[in-house]
Formats: sequence, structure tokens, C-alpha cells
Amino acid sequence: MSSADAPIKRSDPGLFPGSGVRTGVVFTLIIGLAISTALVGYHSFSAVGGAVWRIGWGLGPIVFLHFTAIVLCGLAWRVLFSPERAARAKLLITLRWIRESINSLLPVAHVGGDIAGVRLQVLQGTGVNVASAGIVADRTVEVLSQFFFSVAGVSILMERGGNHDLLRWSIFGLMVIFPALIALLVAQRLGVLRVFERVLLKVLRKWGWKPAGENEGIHDALWEIYGSGRRLAAATFLHTLGWVLGAVQIRLALHFMGQETGWAEAFIIESLSQVVCTAAFIMPASLGAQEAGYMVVGGLFGIPPELGLALSLVKRFCDIVIGIPGLLVWQGLEGRHFLTLGRGRRSGAGTPSER
Repeated sequence: MSSADAPIKRSDPGLFPGSGVRTGVVFTLIIGLAISTALVGYHSFSAVGGAVWRIGWGLGPIVFLHFTAIVLCGLAWRVLFSPERAARAKLLITLRWIRESINSLLPVAHVGGDIAGVRLQVLQGTGVNVASAGIVADRTVEVLSQFFFSVAGVSILMERGGNHDLLRWSIFGLMVIFPALIALLVAQRLGVLRVFERVLLKVLRKWGWKPAGENEGIHDALWEIYGSGRRLAAATFLHTLGWVLGAVQIRLALHFMGQETGWAEAFIIESLSQVVCTAAFIMPASLGAQEAGYMVVGGLFGIPPELGLALSLVKRFCDIVIGIPGLLVWQGLEGRHFLTLGRGRRSGAGTPSER
């Protein structure tokens, strides 16, 4: 009997079995929290907190827009798949919600939510190849749409004759991101996912997962997704709409704080601040980088530092309000799996993910 077929002698270990949180992630988390706290403290806790407080009931529509962006991202994930491969839209929207909640609130850098997304699809009976390829394609399209969003922001800044230093650094940032995007696609094309596939399947077997369906061919499944230009265009469009809603959130938040800013300025602030967050991807939840981004970019449009920091806190408030229920839904799905696993063991039938 192979190790993959051996009976499970312990409980399902869940997402991060036995390893705990890596020291490096904890260290960057502490650094990010320190930077964020120092920035807010330097510009006065009361001033920043007062700016957020002035928004009042306006936090409601801002949170709604934040969640709507998550729904759009879930739909973008869904349209990447062919009809015969696609899971229900409701399921993928829920899993996208969970992915965002984990990545925003837990010290797992920016990949823990995606690992959970693969796992939860596998527990629903999706093959590892399809689940993993879908996550990789979704993340790739999301980064591509963010690049387009940032290019649009820089274009508006150029058209308006904005700050030359900001313009120069923005173009430099895009010149760094573009080759990275090309390198990502080339690496995927050259078969880097075949290595990832072998590692993933080894980990799944070690953790006692026995996924249903096809479990090999992540590379081929990914390029099957990329084979449809229409689906890729639709997914990119939906992700871009999600980024645009972020700019709408900025405009509304500043309005409720008493700082009137044009839609173009809000678009530029959001697009360029997201470039800063992307550059600091190693920081969990972009701690420190997000605060600095909104403060610096906003300041170039006459927005006081405390309001720029308040914008970041509003975004984090949305992450918390939406993320905590998302984590509870995640644990509910995991709990239901454990109950099903226990009943299957008692009956000797097993669960779909074990057979």
C-alpha cells in the first residue's frame, strides 16, 4: 500500500498543518504594524481617528462597494472556466470572499488565501489541476488588470500635467512591473507549474488529502484556460471594474471627511497607491506600505497627511468588517468537512475527497 493510499490515522490537519506561522512572516508583520502605528502616531492618533469618525454613516456604502468589488472578482474567476469546468458562481464568489479575508487578516503573506481556495475546491470534488490552474490564472489576470488600471492612472496624471516627481516614479514603477508580468507569463509557459504540481501533490498526500478527479496536468489546465481570449477579456474587465470601485471608495471617503476631491484625483490616488502596495507584496496585508502610499500620493493633491492615513484605515475597516464573517464562513466549511469525514469513517464510506 502506498503512502497516498494509506488510511488516515489522525484528524484532517487543515490548511497549515503542524507548521505554525513562519518566523519571517511574523517579523514582517511586526515591522509593518510598527510602521503603520508610527505614521499614525506622528500625525496624531486623534486627528486620524477624528477624520475616520467624521465619515459616520458613510462607512456603510463604502463597505458595500468594497464587498461588491469582491463579488466582481469572484465572477471574474468564474468566467475564466469553460462551462463544463466551471463551479457555481455562488461558490466561487464565496471562496473569493474567503481568500480575501485570509489574505487581509491572517499573517500568511498574500498566498494563504489562495491555498485555502484550492483546498476548498478540492473538498467540493474539483480536481487539483483545475483548482490550482484556476487560482494561478485568476491571480495573473488580476495583476494584469491592476497594471492596466495603474497605466490609466498615470495617463490621467500625464494629461493633467501633474507632479513631475510623482510622474517619473510612477513610470519607473510601471517599467518594473511590466517585465515582471512578462516574466511571469513566460515562466508559466516554460512549465514552472510542472514543478509546483509535483510539490503540491506530494504535500497533499503527506497531509492525508485524497482529492477526487484529475490531480495532474496543472500546466495543461492553465493553458486551456488561457486558450480562450474571450474569457480572459471578460475576466480582465471584471477585475478592472473592481479596481475602479476602489477609486469610488476613495472619492466617497474624502467627501464624507470634508475634503472635496475630483474623480480624476481619486482615480490617480487609488491606482498609484495600489502600485506601492504591490511593490510591498512581502508585507502581510501591505501593512505600512498602504498607509505610506495613501499619505504620500494623496499629499501631492493637497490632501493632509492625516486624511491620507485615514483613507488607509477606512480600507482596513472594510477588510475587518467583511473579513471576519469571511473567516467564520471558512471555518464553517472546514467544520462541515470534518463532520462529514467523521461520519464517513464511522460508516466506512469515506468522503468524496478521500475516495
